[in-house]
Amino acid sequence: MKASELVDRYNQGFRDFGDIDLSRENLSGVSLTAIDLANANLNEANLSCATLNEANLYSAKLNTTVLYRASLSDANLCEADLNGASLIKADLHGARLERANLRDADLTGANLNAVSLANSDLTGANLSCVSLVGANLEGANLTQAFLKGANLDGAKLNGANLEGANLSGASFSEANLSHANLSASDLSHANLYAANLSDALLLKADLSGANLSKANLNSADLKEADLNGAFLVDAQLDRTCLDGANLSKSNCYKANFKGALLLRTNLNGANLNCTDFSNAYLQTVDHSPDRNPEYVTD
Repeated sequence: MKASELVDRYNQGFRDFGDIDLSRENLSGVSLTAIDLANANLNEANLSCATLNEANLYSAKLNTTVLYRASLSDANLCEADLNGASLIKADLHGARLERANLRDADLTGANLNAVSLANSDLTGANLSCVSLVGANLEGANLTQAFLKGANLDGAKLNGANLEGANLSGASFSEANLSHANLSASDLSHANLYAANLSDALLLKADLSGANLSKANLNSADLKEADLNGAFLVDAQLDRTCLDGANLSKSNCYKANFKGALLLRTNLNGANLNCTDFSNAYLQTVDHSPDRNPEYVTD
């Protein structure tokens, strides 16, 4: 179907256009609110500045489709294929994208507030400066994704895979990251105030200068993580693994390290005032062959 025919039929009151082929069609600027395009082929189509609020795009094919500044609020994009799509500055607030394929998609500056991306694939996606406040990303795959400066305050990321993701300067205030995989991720200068990182995997993560005040890091794995200059005021690190981690110059005032594993942990210059190390297992960084300074604090 040609774009002009679709628009004419839509203006006549038709809404059901499921399974149609609109690949490579130019639909820029069109208004198609509440249209049904389930399973439609929109690969390589131009939908720049189009209005698709409340549209049904379930399982639609949108490979490398251009959706620059498109409005898709409250749209259904569950299981849609948006591989390599351009969604720069698009408005997707309240949209559903469960199990959607967004690999290598460009969502720079997009509005994704309150969006549902549960179990979606965002591998390698560009989400820089994106607003994901209150979004649901449970079980999502964000491996190698770029989220520098993104706002994920209050977002649900439990069980998400963020391995190797660039999250520098991003905000995760009060977000749920329990059981998330953040291994080798860049969280430098990120805001993780009161975030839930219990049981999270942060192996070799860069948390230098990050704000982890009042964060829940209980039973998290921070082996060889870099927390140089990080803020851990009132943070909970009960039974946390910090083997080989760098906490030099960090602020751990009133932090709870009960039962934590701190083998070869660098605490040089750290603020440890009122810090609780009861039942923690510590070992100094000094590995001289004639010394074995392992001890357990009381």
